[in-house]
Amino acid sequence: MKLIHMLPFLEDEEKKELVDSILNNEIDKEKLCTVTLLPFIEAEDVNRLFKAALEKKIDVNPASFLPFVKDSTINELIERINAGEDVGISVDTLIPFLESDQVKSIFKTALQDAKKKAE
Repeated sequence: MKLIHMLPFLEDEEKKELVDSILNNEIDKEKLCTVTLLPFIEAEDVNRLFKAALEKKIDVNPASFLPFVKDSTINELIERINAGEDVGISVDTLIPFLESDQVKSIFKTALQDAKKKAE
């Protein structure tokens, strides 16, 4: 039986165990696509998987998580981007998932950087 078919019927504890197994690279990627879990797991677990994907601890494209990631996690990414840090995902990929104030924050930083380079 495929694990994905059981997801709607699992308790939070079992889903957390599944996430832990993914984070520990104990699940064969052929047996379960991590992204298919996202609608079924708690936001905290989505964020744990997202951060692992950003750090390349699991082999999943971080952009796949963006519709499910908590706003606080997105805000952390924006702070890191504005500080000039490479966060493992492009700003262009992030923009469709941002609030207007978040886009403005990134724009202001990018504009300041562009002005400095022009001097």
